[in-house]
Amino acid sequence: MTEFEEWGEQIESQNLYLKHYQLVTCASIVILMQLGFTFLEVGSVRVQFTKSILMKNMMDMIFSALVYFSIGFGFAFGNGTPTGGFMGTSNFFLVSNENVSDIHHSPAGWMYHWSFCATSATIVAGAIAERTQFVAYGVYSIVGSSVLYPVISHWIWSDTGWASRANPESVISPVLDDAGGIAVHTSAGICSLVACYFVGPRQHRLDSKGNLVSDLPRQNQAFIVFGMLVLWFSWYAFNAGTAILEAGNHESLMGNIAAYTTVCTASSGALYLVLHMLLRKKLPEPSDLCNGILGGLVCSTSGCSVIQPYYGSSFIILFFLAGSSFMILLFLVGSSFMILLFFVGSSFMIISFFVGSSFMILLFFVGSSFIILSFIPFLLGGIVVMVPYFPLIANSIVFTFSQPQIKKISLQSHCNFTTISQQSQYNLNTISQPGIIIGSVGGAVVMAISKLLTKLKIDDVVDAVAVHLGCGVWSAISAPLFSDTHHNTNSG
Repeated sequence: MTEFEEWGEQIESQNLYLKHYQLVTCASIVILMQLGFTFLEVGSVRVQFTKSILMKNMMDMIFSALVYFSIGFGFAFGNGTPTGGFMGTSNFFLVSNENVSDIHHSPAGWMYHWSFCATSATIVAGAIAERTQFVAYGVYSIVGSSVLYPVISHWIWSDTGWASRANPESVISPVLDDAGGIAVHTSAGICSLVACYFVGPRQHRLDSKGNLVSDLPRQNQAFIVFGMLVLWFSWYAFNAGTAILEAGNHESLMGNIAAYTTVCTASSGALYLVLHMLLRKKLPEPSDLCNGILGGLVCSTSGCSVIQPYYGSSFIILFFLAGSSFMILLFLVGSSFMILLFFVGSSFMIISFFVGSSFMILLFFVGSSFIILSFIPFLLGGIVVMVPYFPLIANSIVFTFSQPQIKKISLQSHCNFTTISQQSQYNLNTISQPGIIIGSVGGAVVMAISKLLTKLKIDDVVDAVAVHLGCGVWSAISAPLFSDTHHNTNSG
């Protein structure tokens, strides 16, 4: 072996050590999100439920670590060929991962993925705070960390997943989800929505008419703001850490991801603040503004490494919205006279119809009520089963039509989260302009869904459904819509 070859091996070994060190560092910072969630949730509940929140968050860490190490990581990143890409069937207990050069499947990779798993599990704790027993939540934590999150992450990130960009034989057009907008946040948001619906509102949350009151007193706004700041800090590792799993040069990419995350988050918080002041004529509570900021963080996840410039798809969206709004306005103005004539001319016929057929209508509703009531549980069950597929399909469809020249690619086993060219370079204008749009929409999504849940009498203590489900779905749609095709190919 020549001297130059020895130098090359030493440099390669040092680079491998550095990537492992960076990945463990990012995983440690992501784990700090547990501290942020704990403070945010403790500040949002009444003081008598503080101990419950603390115990459940610690339980998430303990149970998720054990079950993800034993079976969860194998379900997520094991060989999924025998199951058709549905779930992995190998790599349990990390016993088959002896090659430390494969960083994606190394113990360092396991730790990073576990930090994502623990985050997904903890989100639900805040949504259903004050209403669940310790044992019942423990069962959810174990099932979510060992089966639910690993299976969904296998679909999207494993090189044998049925919707993965790393799988050249994927069933649908590859799904773009760099840092878990679908796998982590949308899945946790769905679990939060279902859980909030079934556990019902908190005690004293309903007024005498059965409607949700504006909100119950929160324990400490300072805790909520501090928790949000910890989450914002940890989110840089949450997003930028995915670049370490990239096969190519990731050093410059990490900085640009962090800049995009900042712009997206600030835009979401700013628009939430402006909308609240315009619609409600007052400043929002600090806890409400925190949710607007967190919505921007969630919006930044799916496309944090590949974002198309502002003058691309965003102009198409704005042109479509402006053009269609004008057409809708003309339609409403033009048809108002016809609608008025219709109601005046047919009022006598309508009255006669209702008087003459009232008895038949009554019989119809009475006779079919039992069938409808029997059908509803099956319908709700079908919706719950199919909801996790909606963001995947939407992401795939948008990705196909907005980036038609992108082909499915086969990646190395350690190149999983992102498919950026090894020579790709970014500039701030490329990432900041769409970040403003994506983040701003996220702020509006949080406010709209939070209001909708109140109307539907669904009590979500920390607005986890609005922040994680609403903004997670928007992140899944916006990622392929704004992605840059130049940075979405792989040279290897």
